Amino acid sequence: MHIKDLDLCKYHTGPFDAGNWSVPLRAVGWLEHPEPFASGVAPPAFVPKLKTMVEQVRSAYSFRSFLGFQRCSHCTAAGLQSPGPIWSQENIFVPGSSVVYVAPGGIVHYVETHSYLPPAEFIEAVFRCPDLHSKEYRDALCASNAGMKPPS
Repeated sequence: MHIKDLDLCKYHTGPFDAGNWSVPLRAVGWLEHPEPFASGVAPPAFVPKLKTMVEQVRSAYSFRSFLGFQRCSHCTAAGLQSPGPIWSQENIFVPGSSVVYVAPGGIVHYVETHSYLPPAEFIEAVFRCPDLHSKEYRDALCASNAGMKPPS
């Protein structure tokens, strides 16, 4: 599933549909071969933080997961073994400034293996994001959604 970085996320009904949020719900890291993507070197602490967030989503927010299988089309196109399917099921919601970002768990693989470089504003939001198990995270998500409780 390809969604261009920072486009409105309209992946699914409910929390994955930008029309159900009070602020823009922006997609990040929804890559699919042969669509181009930004590449570069992410800050050193970025991948560990993303990995932690994906693990937290898996344990605390399983309702933000999908049951379908997704393999990395970039690996397949390059003749490499795809790491899936487990990594693609989790989806992280990252509070920003008057925006909420949503990224698939596969973003970790894209950054590590394919040198995908997410937008700088997303990287900054990831570093500011509280622990996903915490009340601070739920409060930050609400604040980023213009003070409204996010759709669930």
